[in-house]
Amino acid sequence: MWSEALDQWGHSPLLLPPTRFSLEAVYRDMKGHPFLPLLVLLLIVSLLAGCQGRPMQEITAEKKEKRLRVGEVTATTSLEAVPWSEAPPALFQDRATRSWAEALDRSALYYRRLPPRQIFHFGPSSVSAKAMAEACTELADLARGEDWERLHSLLHQRFGLFRSVGNTEGDVLVTAYYEPLLHGSFKRSKRYYYPIYRRPPDLMESPIGADGHRSFYHQEKGKSVPYYDRKQIDGPFFSPKQPGRLANRGLELLWVDSAIDAFFLHIQGSGRVLMENGQMVRLGYDSANGRSYVAIGKILIDEGKIPREEMTMPRLRQWLLDHPEENQRLFFANPSYVFFHELQGDPVGNINVSLTPDRSIATDHRLFPRGAPAILSTTTPIFAEDGKTVTGWRPDVRWVVNQDTGGAIRGAGRVDLFVGFGEGVEHRAGVMKQANSQLYFIAPPSDTP
Repeated sequence: MWSEALDQWGHSPLLLPPTRFSLEAVYRDMKGHPFLPLLVLLLIVSLLAGCQGRPMQEITAEKKEKRLRVGEVTATTSLEAVPWSEAPPALFQDRATRSWAEALDRSALYYRRLPPRQIFHFGPSSVSAKAMAEACTELADLARGEDWERLHSLLHQRFGLFRSVGNTEGDVLVTAYYEPLLHGSFKRSKRYYYPIYRRPPDLMESPIGADGHRSFYHQEKGKSVPYYDRKQIDGPFFSPKQPGRLANRGLELLWVDSAIDAFFLHIQGSGRVLMENGQMVRLGYDSANGRSYVAIGKILIDEGKIPREEMTMPRLRQWLLDHPEENQRLFFANPSYVFFHELQGDPVGNINVSLTPDRSIATDHRLFPRGAPAILSTTTPIFAEDGKTVTGWRPDVRWVVNQDTGGAIRGAGRVDLFVGFGEGVEHRAGVMKQANSQLYFIAPPSDTP
């Protein structure tokens, strides 16, 4: 959730320089040659002819058409069927599949809670909840038993492979999220000053509309109005003289010692709080105010405060620590607000099952089938001994399951990988912003009209 899409020129730094440097080299080598003007002219004409290929107007029109097509993606057009020969070659190198089996079991439980005939779309194909439950169970049994040959044979013979249409370039941007660790207390004090709120009783939600959205509102003077934004809820940065709209209503689950940590908890959607009495409290997403998510990292990039290529979660956190006078302005620029409840187990996603580290992904719930098995092809960081410095990136192809969503995860070109809790996960999640990735979904045969 932390990164913004890379600038398109950042992907092609050598698009223009090689031609320029080649001409300069020719000029240096041939300076003084009697036929220099003619030779240079012929060289330029040859290079230009080789670069033409198709008229620029045709290429531009094609890109515009593709951009419009991707911008109008729906649940029935977000995936396209592809043969298994297009699956990542390294797919079956991911053999630690017991955790994938665990995630599949949880998705099977989700499907069994639904009406058997409820439909899930895989592009032009549709599958019932009953068929999805059976498929997840079958795949889980093979993955748990590590029967690679049978799994390979079953997928190729009975299951379809569907690739996300991605962004305007056909790729997917992969980020990661995790369970942060905060420090808190059940009593407010000068140290533990920042509240974490439970869902307010006056927060109301409309049914999901045809566009996949729902409204979040409350009643004010007999009228339905949008629910309070972040600034209204937190007040002038938690000022005791001007408290926010939810203050003193008994809605505080607990208080934490860092406004920055509280803000990041809202973005991650779940976390753990080590209380001053030594108790560990786990918090999970309960609801939100329905306001649009605004990435404060993008604001700092646009303002020239942090270069785009340097924007990571650790870099953003350090900037906020170094510039406390800017925190209120930036936090209030993101009107989205999340409400929590205490968890007795693992964090859960939007299908109300526990998330599995390194297997559960979050996607746009309006476009992709909830709970479905999938394949993620991306790259992951290699760290130095300090656990913070990235020394390189390795190709990574893994079995995953679509079990969550997020306010910043919008469109067919976005995926967020859940990496869990523990030492090093914050830095691992914080540096992930991997463009040029691919997402594939796995579906049993269609059993609907």
